[in-house]
Amino acid sequence: MANLAVKVADLDAAVSFYEAAGAEVRDRMHWNNGERAEVFLGPVMITLFTRAIYEDTVELPVEGFLHPALFTDDLDSELEGHEVLWGPTVVEGAFGRRRIAFVSAPGNIRLEFMEQLEPPAPPSTPEGGSA
Repeated sequence: MANLAVKVADLDAAVSFYEAAGAEVRDRMHWNNGERAEVFLGPVMITLFTRAIYEDTVELPVEGFLHPALFTDDLDSELEGHEVLWGPTVVEGAFGRRRIAFVSAPGNIRLEFMEQLEPPAPPSTPEGGSA
């Protein structure tokens, strides 16, 4: 399991909520005509989005659970036999470079498969510092 994706209308309020609950919020950024942030709540990672990448293809509520995301070593083989709703495409961000696609899953939800193409860049250190 990579993460659980949740769409929120107010990212500031959502980030404040999770920080007050003891979560660590990282990698907040503008991304694909919206914003996103990674929330680390114990062993669970929740990715908050203000706009889902597949929003123009699938009707979605203003807020709510979007999909679970799973890593795979072979995206093409994972997609065999599934109804592909969106993708595959390559995306980039603080998470590195990934090839992703979304399929229809029981319960009227989507499931994201992600193939990591390049790892995240190592954190930068101040000048004169060492990693």
